[in-house]
Amino acid sequence: MVWSQIFMRTSLAAAMAVGLMMLGGVATAKAESRDSCRRNVDKWEDRLERDVHRFGYDSRQARHDRHELGEARESCEHRFGNYWHDRDGDPR
Repeated sequence: MVWSQIFMRTSLAAAMAVGLMMLGGVATAKAESRDSCRRNVDKWEDRLERDVHRFGYDSRQARHDRHELGEARESCEHRFGNYWHDRDGDPR
């Protein structure tokens, strides 16, 4: 009987420890996700700049890049609100 109580308490403590570790990981995942969002927007901004330079402002490629850039920004704003673009308090 004593061993079953010890086992039960140990199992409960382990479950609580795992739960706390998972909660700590959520904040890290959110920050990484925000960085990923920012990198995606940066990628489309770079492609737009490159394609405008190579093909012209009203080219098919530039229009496509503008569309994708808008979708990337909208996705970030939907997921993180107006704070997705902040880098250490420096809005871009």
